[in-house]
Amino acid sequence: MAIRGVAKGLARWMRATGDRLFGKDDALARDNGWTIEVRRGGLGRTYRDPRFDRLSRCPECGGSGRGALDLRCGLCAGAGRITLGTQPSLARR
Repeated sequence: MAIRGVAKGLARWMRATGDRLFGKDDALARDNGWTIEVRRGGLGRTYRDPRFDRLSRCPECGGSGRGALDLRCGLCAGAGRITLGTQPSLARR
């Protein structure tokens, strides 16, 4: 029983220490709508911007950024990727 109590106390201490260490980073991530994954018992964090989930390989050039005649792709403007859920701009085409 004593070992279990010590382990719980250590886990709480690690989580509280991580919360203090990463407090500013966590606040910035929340302000920007990022996801926060607490790792390593509370002493580590992984931050992820969910906008990356909307990126996809350009279907027109297959991600190469090059279209017909080796010119810049008209759909992705040479980037090789598109953002899902947005309409391509006529100015880019």
